[in-house]
Order: sequence, then structure tokens, then C-alpha cells
Amino acid sequence: MSLLKTIQYSEAKDEVKAVYDHMIKRTGKIPKPVELTSVSPFFFQSLMRTIDYYSGHPNIDFSLLVLIRLLSSQSCSNDICLNFNRQILKKQGLDDIEIDKLLENPATAGLLKKDETLLMFVLKAVNDPEAIQDPDVQQLRDLGWTDTDIFDAVNTGVTMFALNKMMKIFKI
Repeated sequence: MSLLKTIQYSEAKDEVKAVYDHMIKRTGKIPKPVELTSVSPFFFQSLMRTIDYYSGHPNIDFSLLVLIRLLSSQSCSNDICLNFNRQILKKQGLDDIEIDKLLENPATAGLLKKDETLLMFVLKAVNDPEAIQDPDVQQLRDLGWTDTDIFDAVNTGVTMFALNKMMKIFKI
């Protein structure tokens, strides 16, 4: 039980109810970070805008974003987000064996070189930020990624760490 009074589905009204209904329809449940942010109208709206932005990202494929979240969640032992993204991959047709293989070796995802390079960059960034150098970023640019894409991808990975901390702090 959370240390903070989050808005439960049975109590949800207006915007929160609409978001909860959308999440249940789309993913089968209300993600814990969404529930957690329900305590703050500002951050709830901010998270919804973020989700909307990434859902229609102009350059980063939804499946790649799911992999970034999955593998970043694993890096910070964020089991809630790891399991949530695992379920999304299962809905996309992967089974547990394939997902476990991805968790062991992200290169087995069979991504295009451009996407794999971005994924590996994000993992390097979240696990060893000091190791990131200009050639790492330039390689992504040379593959066609914009600075916005690079920032957005890394932000996705780093967010798994922040959400993990927030959920641990408030026992959700």
C-alpha cells in the first residue's frame, strides 16, 4: 500500500478516470507510475503529455521505446516497469523465452543497425554516463538520429530510474 493517497480506479473522476480507462483498454491495467502521479494534478498531466508525445514519436518506433524501457528497468532493478514492458512485448507476440534472451543480450532483438545503435547507446548512457563521448553521439547522428531523438531516447531510459526511486520511496 502506498504511503501517499493515490487515486484508485473506483474513485477516479474526470481526466483521471478517462486516463485510467484508456490505460486499461490499451495495456490491461493502470501502470503503477500513472497511479503514483495521480496524487499531483500537475505531474499527472505532465506524465500524460509525455506518454502522448512518445506514443506518436516521429522517429523512434514504439517497439524500440518498449525495449529501451524494458532494458533500462532491468538496469535499475525496476521490477514494476520491467514486468509492465514485458507484458507489452508479449502482446506484440514475443514469448518469455525470447524476452529473457533480450534481457541477457539486447543484440538478439534483431533490430536495424540504426535502432540497435541507439538502444546500446541508451544502455551505455544509463549504466555508465561518464563513458559517453562525442564519437558516441556523432555515430548516432551519422545514422540519421537527431539530437532530439537522442535526448528523447536517453530520457526514456533515465525515467525508469527516477520512477523506480519514486515508487520505492512511496512504497507503491
